[in-house]
Amino acid sequence: MKEIAKKENISADYLEKIFTELEKKGLIESKRGPSGGYRLTEKPENISLNMILKILENKFSLVECLDEGCDRISGCPVFSTWKRLDQEIKEKLKDITLKDLIEDNK
Repeated sequence: MKEIAKKENISADYLEKIFTELEKKGLIESKRGPSGGYRLTEKPENISLNMILKILENKFSLVECLDEGCDRISGCPVFSTWKRLDQEIKEKLKDITLKDLIEDNK
């Protein structure tokens, strides 16, 4: 974890929180000890960005009104556009896998 935090220039504490959430949801598992560490519980091609974002982000929509609602939705001229775009982005994120990211970084 320290190696990842250093390479990605993020704090080890923050990364630990991310790993804890991923472990709680069963996406990774940890092993303690000298040969310990973390490993995926699924193959990278079975893990989509959509899955990861759903775990790490409480609310994961393009605009707040899609999660929270809004008193003006019924008369909002752009609500249907935001909703459509939000759905299209989430569908695209389902198509992008962890394997894709790994291969893109080689």
